[in-house]
Amino acid sequence: MSVSRGDSKENVTANRQIFLKEFGIDEAQLAEPLQVSQDGIQIVEAPGEYAGRDALITTQPGIFLRVLTADCSPILIWSEQIVAAVHSGWQGSELDILGQTLKKMHSKMGVEIESLHLAIGPGLSQANFEVGPEFSDKFALKYLSPHLNSGRFLFDNNAHLRDTAIQLGVPANQIEILPFCSYRDDELFFSHRRDGGTTGRMMSVIGINK
Repeated sequence: MSVSRGDSKENVTANRQIFLKEFGIDEAQLAEPLQVSQDGIQIVEAPGEYAGRDALITTQPGIFLRVLTADCSPILIWSEQIVAAVHSGWQGSELDILGQTLKKMHSKMGVEIESLHLAIGPGLSQANFEVGPEFSDKFALKYLSPHLNSGRFLFDNNAHLRDTAIQLGVPANQIEILPFCSYRDDELFFSHRRDGGTTGRMMSVIGINK
């Protein structure tokens, strides 16, 4: 779904058309963050590309927000008349992009956080998210499982994201973590880690129908 990973523009365009047609979406309706694994968030009122952003929010019907992933977690957020799409690997999680997005939806758009619903993933499962010892300074130890006797950890990014939302007031029963792993489920998903950095990208999309 991305032309930045070596596939031809023709192939990517065809893939996107097949995918979007299933949902009655035209590619011209997409609002696309040009992701940099940071904490840039923007409220958008028109389709197009948004540089330096990893999260978009809209209340405008007919605009569809997308994120591209291949191990990082996509988070789709919705309530009545508002949607958001967030890209959060460990860098975004360390910078609290999800928490910042939820707070902005409340403070700038007047949305009650307890009204929001979230779908998280597919991204790396904890069993396949090996990280270095420095992560003990980045995240609470409850999200880090010691890996063998190496001094390294297995990081549960999806649990961290879930708990971030719960702590801000999203009811636990309104959060779904998809039961997939981009690394493990090789017949379904691309994985930057599994494929050695040369791989495609999946697309997650959310919007409000007109």
